[in-house]
Amino acid sequence: MPIKPMTTHTGVALIALLGAVAVLYFAREVLVPVALAIMMAFLLAPMVGQVERWGANREIAVTLTALVVFSFIGLLLYVVAHQFMGLIEDLPSYRDNLLGKIRAISGGAGTTGLERGVETVKELTDELQRSAPNSTPAAADVSKVQIVQPPPNFAQVVRTVLGPLLAPVATAAIVLVFSVFMLIQREDLRDRLVRLLGANEMHTTVTALDDAAQRVSRYLLMQSLINGIQGTLVAAGLYALGVPDAMLWGALTFVLRFIPYLGPVLAAAGPIALAIAFFPGWGEPLMVAGLIVTLELISNNVLEPRLYGSSVGVSSFALIVAAVFWTWLWGTAGLFLATPLTVCLAVMGKYIPQLSFLGVMLTDQAVLAPSERFYQRLLANDTDEAEDLIDEALAARPLVEVCDTVLMPALRFIEQDHERGAITTERRDELITLVGELIDQLPDTVALGQTEATAGQADSATALQMTVLVLPAADHADELAAQLMVHALPSAEFKATALAVTLKGEMLEQVASNAPDAICISATPPSALIHARYLCKKMRARFPELPIVVGLWDAQGDLQKTTERLVAVGAAKVVGSAAEALRELTQLRQPLVQGVVARADEAQGVDAVKEAA
Repeated sequence: MPIKPMTTHTGVALIALLGAVAVLYFAREVLVPVALAIMMAFLLAPMVGQVERWGANREIAVTLTALVVFSFIGLLLYVVAHQFMGLIEDLPSYRDNLLGKIRAISGGAGTTGLERGVETVKELTDELQRSAPNSTPAAADVSKVQIVQPPPNFAQVVRTVLGPLLAPVATAAIVLVFSVFMLIQREDLRDRLVRLLGANEMHTTVTALDDAAQRVSRYLLMQSLINGIQGTLVAAGLYALGVPDAMLWGALTFVLRFIPYLGPVLAAAGPIALAIAFFPGWGEPLMVAGLIVTLELISNNVLEPRLYGSSVGVSSFALIVAAVFWTWLWGTAGLFLATPLTVCLAVMGKYIPQLSFLGVMLTDQAVLAPSERFYQRLLANDTDEAEDLIDEALAARPLVEVCDTVLMPALRFIEQDHERGAITTERRDELITLVGELIDQLPDTVALGQTEATAGQADSATALQMTVLVLPAADHADELAAQLMVHALPSAEFKATALAVTLKGEMLEQVASNAPDAICISATPPSALIHARYLCKKMRARFPELPIVVGLWDAQGDLQKTTERLVAVGAAKVVGSAAEALRELTQLRQPLVQGVVARADEAQGVDAVKEAA
C-alpha cells in the first residue's frame, strides 16, 4: 500500500513540536531551575506530608524538611569539594607508581611507546628553540622585556574567586525558593494546572497528574534511598581497603547514580583509577573493582526490584535516547533530569490522545498485541519467530487461550486485509498456508481436568467422548479455524473431527454418516458470516434435533443482529472464541454423562439385587 502523504494536522503538530523544542533550548536559563525545583518538590513532598502527619502545619513542615535536605546537600558539596582539592594536590605523588605499572604492562623492557613519543616531541621542541636565534641573527641584540603585572586588588580577587561560583549559587538559590513555594502552595498550583490543561476533562487530567506525580516522586525518593545506601557502602568499603578520599567517592556515587546507565560506570571509574595509581600492586585495585561490582549487583537485583521495581515505565532504549536529548538541550542538568522528565512525557502520551505517539515511543509496555506480532511475522515470512511466539504463548497459557489470543485473530487479520484489498488472493493463500503449517505442529489438549460435578461418577462416564464435527463455513481460513478448534477440544472428553472445505451437499452427507452428538460451524469474519448462516440453515433443516454451535472467531463490533439471524435459522448458540465454544460443548456433554451415570447406577442396583437373592 502506498504511504499516505503528510496531512495538514500532522504538519501543524510537527511545527508545534519543533517550536516547543526551540523554546526549551533558548529559555533553558529559566526553565532549568524551574524543572529542578519541580523535581525537588516531587522528592520532598512525601517527607513534608509525613511531617504534617506528625502535627506540624504546612509552613513549618516545609521549612524543616527543606532545612534538613538542603543542609545535607550543602554538607555533601563541601565534602566533595574539600576532598577533591586534596586529591588534586596528591596527584603528582602518584606519577612514579603509574609509570611503574605502565612499564610492567609493556613488559618492563626500556621505555614504552608513549614515553618514546613524549621524548621525541620534547627533542623536536628543543631543536626548534635552538635553531630560532640562528635564523634571525638580529634577534640576539634585542633585549628581553618583562612585563610585571601589579598585584590584584580586593575586587579583582573577589571576582576571580567568586565569579565562577555565582551562576551555580544563583541557580541553587532559585531552586530552593521555587521548591519551598511549590511545596507550600502545591494544592493551589495543582488546581491551576488542572484548569490550564483541561477542566472539561477533569477526570483524565487529575488522573494523569496523579500518575506522573506518584511515578516521579516514588522514583526520586527510592532512587535517593538506594543511592544513599550504595554511596555509604562504597565509602565504607573504600575506607576499609585504604583508598584515599573514600568519602569523595561515596558522595560521587550517590550523585552520579541519578544519571541513567552511564552514572554507575562513571562512579566506578574514579575509585578504580585512583586505586591503580595509589597502590603499588594489583591486588587492591582488583578488590576495589570487586567491591563496586558486587554492590551494583546487589542494588540492581535486590534493592531496586524490592523498593520501586526495576522499571519506571520507560523502555531502556527510550531512556538512553532521552538522556542524550536532554543533555544536548540542557547540558549537565538535563542529564540528571532525563529520567523524571521522560517519565512525565510517557504519562502525557498515555492520557492525552494528541500525544499518544509519546506513549508508543517511550513506554516499556508492549505496543503490539501477541496476535499482531504473530501476524507481523507472517507478513515478513519469518516462520521461525512466529513459531517461537506460539511456543512462548503455550508456555504461559493453555492452548485454547492461545487460539483465541494469537491464532484466531491472525486468521481474521488475513481475511480483513484481503477483503479491503491490502493483500492479493495469492498472498492470502500463502499466509493461510503458513498458518496451516504451524497449526499442524500444535499439541492436542488431553483433558480438561476435573470438570465433572460428581466425584463418584463411574469410569465409563469420565471416559465418555462426545462426538463433535467442526464444519468450515466457506474457505480454507474457516477450515484452519476448524482444525484449531479440534486441537483445543480435550481429547479425553471429545472425539472431534474437522471436515475439509467441500460442497454443502457433500458436507450434509458426511454429517449424516458420522452421526455426531453436536456440530460446530467455523466462520472467520468478515467474509464467512453469510456462508455460516446458509450452512446453519441447511444443517437445521436436515438435522432438526442436532445441537449446532456457530463460532464467529474473534468477531469485532456489535454482533447482536448477526446472532439473532443465526439463532433464527437454527443455531443453538453463537460464540466468538474457542473458550466459549468449549464451554458450550461441555454443557452439551453433561446430559450424555448423566445418562451414562444413571445407566451405571441402574446396572449396579440390578447386580446388588441379584447378589442379595
